Amino acid sequence: MQDNFNNKDENILRNLLAVAPKHCDNCGSKYTETNFKIVKSSPSNTVFHLKCSICGNAYMLNVINPVNGMIGAQRTPIDLEMGEEIQKFAGKPSVDKNEAIDVYNTLPGNLTENDLNKILSEL
Repeated sequence: MQDNFNNKDENILRNLLAVAPKHCDNCGSKYTETNFKIVKSSPSNTVFHLKCSICGNAYMLNVINPVNGMIGAQRTPIDLEMGEEIQKFAGKPSVDKNEAIDVYNTLPGNLTENDLNKILSEL
């Protein structure tokens, strides 16, 4: 098994392969274990990042863990690369709209994109 999966995840992977796409929708290449990266795992579901190694087509795949022998999956196309952003925010609570408005209201009106990037990089 690939090093990105541990023993606990082997069972999840077996269940995943039963419902996961077998081939890329974009180029038709066959998926292998190396195309799947676990983003978040809980008793009720496991979220995977699925990326075609040939064309780069990427999805987030939410696999509902078996309850009473049933399993299901939901696939969502994404534009993000697997990396810090997905790992950092997966499983975190969503930002309340009032929190977003509060942050917006604290920013200076003449803020440039470069200024904002600098502020965000310091977080």
